Amino acid sequence: MSTGMFFALTGGLLIVGVPIAITVGLSSIIYILAEGIKVQIVVQRLFAGVDVTALLAIPFFILAGDLMGKGGIGYRLVRLANRAVGNITGGLAIVAIIVSMFFAAISGSGVATAAAIGGIMIPGMVAAKYDKSFSAAVIASAAPIGVIIPPSISFVQYGVLTGTSISDLYKAGFPAGFIVGGALMLTAYLISKKNGYKGADRLENTHAKSEAAVAADNKYSSKDIIEVLWALGTPFIIVGGVFGGLFTPTESAVVAVVYALLVGLFVFKELNFKNLPEIFMNSALGSARIMFIIANATLFSWVMAYERIPQIIMESMLALSDSKFVLLLIINFILLIAGCFMETGSIILIATPLLLPIMQFLNIDLVHFGIIMTVNTAIGLTTPPFGVCLFTTANVAKLSVQAVASKVWWFLLAMIIALMIITYVPQAILFLV
Repeated sequence: MSTGMFFALTGGLLIVGVPIAITVGLSSIIYILAEGIKVQIVVQRLFAGVDVTALLAIPFFILAGDLMGKGGIGYRLVRLANRAVGNITGGLAIVAIIVSMFFAAISGSGVATAAAIGGIMIPGMVAAKYDKSFSAAVIASAAPIGVIIPPSISFVQYGVLTGTSISDLYKAGFPAGFIVGGALMLTAYLISKKNGYKGADRLENTHAKSEAAVAADNKYSSKDIIEVLWALGTPFIIVGGVFGGLFTPTESAVVAVVYALLVGLFVFKELNFKNLPEIFMNSALGSARIMFIIANATLFSWVMAYERIPQIIMESMLALSDSKFVLLLIINFILLIAGCFMETGSIILIATPLLLPIMQFLNIDLVHFGIIMTVNTAIGLTTPPFGVCLFTTANVAKLSVQAVASKVWWFLLAMIIALMIITYVPQAILFLV
């Protein structure tokens, strides 16, 4: 089978609607059979793809995020952010972005952030006379920060593929997340100023009974302050423990699960032993989906390496230009287009082996490139037509995807500007590394 036929088969499966994980796995198996390669390579590559200790962090981070989401942390983070910035113009939109950034440091997942924070903030923003589509667009664009701010499942995947220090990726992920979050907050403020969207005072004058309304209306007590400190404990334990050398990123995920269980059961008391099996099952299913994608993408990467496709791509791109500036612009464009149609993990697992030789040839820091790739995939979570966070938020808000997409374009532009800063001003994110 020729390289062209292999890609035609892959593209054809995608066009007819076959899921990406099955597409890359099935096309790789057909190629191996057609080429007469020993079929044992299929089993070896599938198992090798997931037989990596660092990948243990993924199911534990997913479980920790589910436990903290169901355990009431989202509501308490809303109250904290509301007290800080809720009264300024566009205050609730800015609160939604800040809370998404906080929740990102717990769940490591953009989709989990969209579901958890969207369910709290969108009703409150609508009660405060914010346009519902705009409210959903704010969440849809802020939720992907979950894959940029540590702990990030994408960082674990990229680190395993390239041998890059996951701790260094964490250190660079924080400033990158703040740059993207700052760009979104500025955009939300400007749009809110134009449309007359106010802060929490508008919300307090309504009779809304949403969690966001309660969070804005109630004054803080000493108990509330203590609960917020418990809620903020998770990111401090996870990130502080890794930076302080107390445990590895994988071990920090286990610590996060234990902490989330104890706080949810005995401090907030919003978890109980009856709903734990459902949470464990949902987390297991989410982890299995990711691992299935990783296994099949590893096999797909092996086929591409066998066909020397990474080298062909590198030679083709270098024939266009040997300028680092131009090549990074081309790579960003390719990744942004891929994000319109592919899932985050699939992009990282497929594109990294292809682009790694180019990064090494250009002498680009692999930590820097890991952040560039992750930010691109984060933007893809919001980009029509297949942005997962876009779909999740539309579902939470009970709106059509088209209605949310019509309001998300200014936020996408802000995220792309932030991406350009991260790409061409590396010291803006690497100063901690």
